Amino acid sequence: MKSWRVVGIDDSFSGDFCCMVGCVMCGRNVEGFMYEEITVDGLDSTEKIIRMLKRSKFYGQLKCVFLNGITFGGFNLADISEIYAKTGIPVIVVMGREPDMEEFCNALKNLDNFEDRIAIVRRSGNIHRVKGLYLQVSGIGFKEAEKLVEENVFRGKIPEALRIAHLIASAIVHGESKNR
Repeated sequence: MKSWRVVGIDDSFSGDFCCMVGCVMCGRNVEGFMYEEITVDGLDSTEKIIRMLKRSKFYGQLKCVFLNGITFGGFNLADISEIYAKTGIPVIVVMGREPDMEEFCNALKNLDNFEDRIAIVRRSGNIHRVKGLYLQVSGIGFKEAEKLVEENVFRGKIPEALRIAHLIASAIVHGESKNR
C-alpha cells in the first residue's frame, strides 16, 4: 500500500484566542506541523488555511486535507470549495456525528454576515455517512475519500493527522492535550 502525505487541520480556542494546527503525516510518520491563528466567530479560516497550506514546504506533496468539520473558532466557517479551488488539494471534512443542520443554521442567524455563512454551508455540499463517520468533500469523490480516511486511521476512528492536530491545538490553548 502506497502512503501519501496528508494534513489534518483542527483548532482549539478559549475566549478570543483561537489557533489552528496542521499535522502532516505520511503513513504512520509525522513529518511536520503548520500553525495559524484565526478570529473566533470570524470569517478568516478559509484564507488562513489556504495561506498555511501554500507556504508549507509540503504544499506540492499533499494528497488531501482532512478538516474536523467546517467550523473553527466557534462559527468561523471554512469554505472547502474555495480551499480546493485555490490550492488544488482535495478536502475531506470528517465529522464524528451528523450535524443538526436546522439547529446549526439557526445559530448562524445570531452572527454577522449570515448570508455569507449560509453560502459557505451550501457550497460544502452533501454529508455522507461512511462507517460511523460523516464526510463532506471537495475535489475528490466519496469512494476515494472513504479509502483515504480508512488508510489514515490508526487509533480511534478519525484520521491520525486530525487526531494529532487536535491534541496539539488543545495543548497550546489549554496547557495540556484534551483526549480525542
